[in-house]
Parts: sequence; C-alpha cells; structure tokens
Amino acid sequence: MQNFINRLTKSKYVPYAILVFSIASFGVLIPALGFYWDDWPMIWFGHLSGTSGYIDALAGDRPFLAGIYLITTSILGSSPISWHILALLSRWLTAFTLWWTLKKLWPESEKQVAWIALLFAIYPGFKQQPIAVIYANGFFLLTAQFLSFGLMLQAINSQRKYWWITLFGMFSLAACAFSTEYYIGLEMIRPLLIWFFLSRSDLKIKQHLIQVARHWAPYLGIIIFYLIWRVFIFAFPTYQPETLESLSASPIQSGLTLLNTVIQDIFTTGWQAWFSVFRFPSLTEFTAKSTILSWGITFAATILAIFYLIKLHTSQESPPNQEHPARWPLQAMFLGGITLLFSGAPYWVSGLPVQLRFPWDRFTLSFMLGSAIFLVGLIDWLLRTRTQKVVLIGLIIGMASGANFDTANTFRRDWLAHNDFFWQLTWRAPGLKPGTSILTHQLPLNYYSDNSLTAPLNWIYAPDNHSDDIPYYLGFTTVRLGQSIPAFEDGLPIHQTYRSASFDSTTSKALVIFYSPPGCLKIVDPQFNTHLPIYPDRLKEAFPITHPDQIMPDPAQPAVPPEHIFGAEPEHTWCYYYQKAALARQFKDWDEVVAVGNEAFEQKYYPEELTELYPFIEGYAKTGDWSRALVLIKDVKILGNPNLTQHSCNLLKRLYEEEPFSQAALQDEFDYAWFERLHCNDYYSDYQP
Repeated sequence: MQNFINRLTKSKYVPYAILVFSIASFGVLIPALGFYWDDWPMIWFGHLSGTSGYIDALAGDRPFLAGIYLITTSILGSSPISWHILALLSRWLTAFTLWWTLKKLWPESEKQVAWIALLFAIYPGFKQQPIAVIYANGFFLLTAQFLSFGLMLQAINSQRKYWWITLFGMFSLAACAFSTEYYIGLEMIRPLLIWFFLSRSDLKIKQHLIQVARHWAPYLGIIIFYLIWRVFIFAFPTYQPETLESLSASPIQSGLTLLNTVIQDIFTTGWQAWFSVFRFPSLTEFTAKSTILSWGITFAATILAIFYLIKLHTSQESPPNQEHPARWPLQAMFLGGITLLFSGAPYWVSGLPVQLRFPWDRFTLSFMLGSAIFLVGLIDWLLRTRTQKVVLIGLIIGMASGANFDTANTFRRDWLAHNDFFWQLTWRAPGLKPGTSILTHQLPLNYYSDNSLTAPLNWIYAPDNHSDDIPYYLGFTTVRLGQSIPAFEDGLPIHQTYRSASFDSTTSKALVIFYSPPGCLKIVDPQFNTHLPIYPDRLKEAFPITHPDQIMPDPAQPAVPPEHIFGAEPEHTWCYYYQKAALARQFKDWDEVVAVGNEAFEQKYYPEELTELYPFIEGYAKTGDWSRALVLIKDVKILGNPNLTQHSCNLLKRLYEEEPFSQAALQDEFDYAWFERLHCNDYYSDYQP
C-alpha cells in the first residue's frame, strides 16, 4: 500500500491528483444536474435542424465555433449526465495541458507547477461549470490555447521538427482564437513565455530579443489575421467596442474609469475569488443535509490535499542538478500579474462587467491562468517553510472544493424547479395551439432566461417540428415589453428571433402564467382568477392579453417532457391534482373536478397556497355538494391570509347566484355566526337559523 501511495505522489502522476480534486469539486452532484442557460438552445438546435442547426445558429457571431459542436453533439446527443461528465473531463484536460506546458517552462519547479495546475482546476471564481454544454466546449478551446503554448516551447527545443510542431501549435491557436474571443488576451503573454524559456540559455540581450521575435512571429501572424477578420471583415456582430468609443470622446475621464475597472477586475479574479470561499456557516445551518455534505467535502479535500502535497514534496523527481530557483516566485508573480492584466482585454474593450456572480462570472475563465500562477508565486515567496505552504494551499483546495459543491447545489435546485415548472405546465395544458406565446413577468429560476426556456417549450409541445419557424415562445414581460411585445393590447404582432429560428404570432394568442413555489403554476384566466391577491402588479399589467382558449385539453399527442432529459414523471402530489382540476374547471367539467378533488383529499394532499382550493370549491358547489364546498371555504378563511376572506365570500356569492341552495342542504354544516364573524352574512342573511 505504501509503495502504491509513493508511486501516485510522484510528479508524473499529478494528472490523477488533478482528476481526484476535480471530481470532489464538480463531480458529486453530476447525476442530479441538467441543462441550463444557453445549454438548452444549443442542444435544441441539434434536435431542430440536425448538424446544420449549429452552422446556422452560430453563423451570426461565432461561425467557426460550430465545428466543435458538430463533433461533441454528434457523440453525446442530448443526455445531461453525459455532458456533465464531458465538462468535468474537459476542465481536467485543460488543467493537465497547463501542467504539461508549465513543466516545459519551469522544469526545475515541478512542485510549484503541480500547485498551479491543482489550483487552476478547482478555481472557484468561475461558477458556471454546471452549464455543461457551453463550457465543456469552452474548456476544450482553452485547452487548445494552452496546447499552442506548450507546442511552441517544445518546438524551440526540437530544431529538427521545429516547423512541424510549430504548424500544429499555429493550428491549435487558430482553432481557439477563431472560435471564441474570450482567450485572445492570453496571447499577449506568449513573448514573455519565450523569454523565460530562453533565459536558461546563455544569450545576450540582443540575441535573446531576436530569438523571441523569431519564435513569436508565426503565432503573431495568426493573431493579426484574426484581428483583421474580427474587426474589419466580421466586425462586431454582438458586443460593440464601447470603451474605445468613449475613450475617443473623452480620453481622460474614460481612461481613469477604465483604469479603475482593470484594477477592480484583477483584484476580483486574482484575490477575491480565492478568499471568498473562506465562509463559515452558523450552527443552525448544519441542520441541512447539503451543508453537512458540503463541509464533509471541504474537510476531506483539505486533509487529502495536505497529505498529497506533503508526499508530493518528498517524492520530488527533479534531477539533483536542477534545484528550484530562488527567483522563481518573483518570476511567477510577474507572469501571473501580466496574464491577469491582459486577460480581461475583450471585456474591457466591450464594457462588459467581470464579477463573481451569475451571469458575469463567465468572464473569469480567461483570468484563471494568471490567478493560479500569481497565487502560487505569492505563497512561495511569502511563506518560508514547506509546511506553511502546503497547509495553506491544501486549505485553499479544500475550501474551494466545498464552495464549488455549494455552487453546483444551487444549479441542482434550479433544475428541480425547472422540471417542476414544465411538468406542471404539461399537466395544466396538455396541448397548445400553434402561435402561443407564454408570458410572465419572471420565473423563480436563477440560471435560465426566457430564451433558454423557449427551447424546452418547443421541444415539449412540438417535438416533431424541424423548421426554423418555431410555434411557441416563452417571454418575460419585464424584458420583452416594448420590444418583441409592443404593448399589452390584443391584435399586436409578436416577433422574436432566436438565432437562426424565429417566432411570429400576435398578442391575441398569448397566455399569461404565474409560477411562485411553493404555490402551483397558475394559468391566468379572466373567468376565474384574475382578482386573486397573489399576483404581483407587474404581472397584472399583462392580464388584458391572456387567452386560456389557446389550451387544447385533449390533443392527439399530449405534451410530455422528454424522459431522457427530464427523467421519469414525478410522483403525483398536490400540484398535479390542482392542475388537472384547473384544466377541468376551465372547460366546465365539474364531475372531473370533483373526482380529482376526492382523490387528492383522500391521499391527504392540501395546498401551500390556499387559493388553489377554489377550483375544488366550485366543483363541489356545481355538483350540489355544498357542505363539502363550505368546509373548504372555511379552511381557506381560517388557515389562509385574511385578505382571502373577501375573495372567498365573492366566490360563494357567485356560486349561490348560479346554483342556489336551501338551508336544508346545510343542515349539519351551516353556521350563521361563522359567516357573520367572517363578514359573509350580507350574502346569506336569508338563511339565518
């Protein structure tokens, strides 16, 4: 056993350690994760139009990116777990490639290079690892960037195969640069890498500079060609160079603003991202299983990391004549600092914020390299003893692993809410007429936009559609009012582009919904529920264009979320019965409402949001079971918000006017004093005992 451990802690086994800590950070919750944000559209385009879907969808902003999607989606299809495994492996591959490259740059500092690779792998500032489709491919592109660095260094050492290796390095750089602009700032450190690499040679400064220029030139040519294409030919299809425009308009003020932004972003990504993970929960938080598991991962990863790093130090394989240079920490901090300085160039030019919260934390991807190098250099310089360094780095790895688990857990919860939303929607609306737009002010989902959700909506309700003319659209009125939704008036056109796809309909085919767990999803219906006190004012503005008649209660092919993505249909609890009753109520099928209610109440299901009893109250009243209806009304009044009293009385008044009942019908249940106490006596004064 001891020999096995000793073998694993040799430097050539560092990639296995990177994989272990990557799994601890990102792998535990993989089976419980799904598709998020832009994952949905990218997977759906493949379903919609096959491989050509990616070419058309990405033609407008990143045409060369389609190539990697054609490869990965043709292999993985639309299985969430497969994509999450690939995302973890692609992140590991990026860290492995970085380790391989830095070993060539600093062969005398293998231990420090291993630290950099480990910290890079679990960098906690980038919180979008569970957006697996987008960032599995994103990390493959970053791998290509690092590979171009490593191949360049290898070519310098291999004069016989110099041009073959250089050509591979140039191709690797081109594949990354032309696919995404995220990493273009990293190219600025290439001459510095060459300079450091050649520093081991006994060259004069002039010769040193000539050699740097010679080895840099092929890659510089690729970047110049890319910039010409991006700026002058392809222009700026998405984000505009707002900073450049403001600098030309007011150089001093804009320059100072830019300087402040650069300093703040470097601090955020290079320092705050690491030490924000040192958060400690209160004792009451340890009652949650997720908190216990998170801290279990933190503790286990910390102990394992410290043990591993100690063993790694003692099993250092560097030849005796290759000692770790004393100047290395300063060199590492300088390289890390320069890398951080240039990493944000694409975002600073475009005026985009770099933050540690969604969705702006995606821009920390390009800062990961500089942040890891600088931190390790700083630790190696500040701390004098091996134990101090190992303990601190081990503690950072452990805390970051726990923080990454916590982040993944927020995605897990969002996936559960996402699935609950679509299952409830299909129970309530088994079919939707083509041209239906589902509108709401917002949804309680952190990692989805309305564009994101339009993809599964169409997949569920139009699974056989393979046209770019999509029949359904989900829109947030807070975002789309005045744009794709001109106003909350009937008869107005709705037009929304969706990359290569588009939706065209009118406000006369809109359906307004409300979803706020633990309450069930509500279809806003002018017949029944527009006056309930549960709706926010911003949603009420859209009520004039809600049209429940867009729902088809008995379509030939009822909508069902695809099982290979959503999993099996969940257990039927309260919201299932509520949706079935609300659907039957809409179409005046009172016997069905009663049957659904009887089944729900027999199983002891009751609502969290008490207005959900109203369909059942109406069903019982309409079928003559007034005693049962009034029992439910009493439940609403006594247990619910006092604001519901008037709404309950209004419902009773309407039902009595539609279905009059006699005092005898309430022989055992009727209690006038009860009505009087709840201000319903004005409606029932004729039935005073």
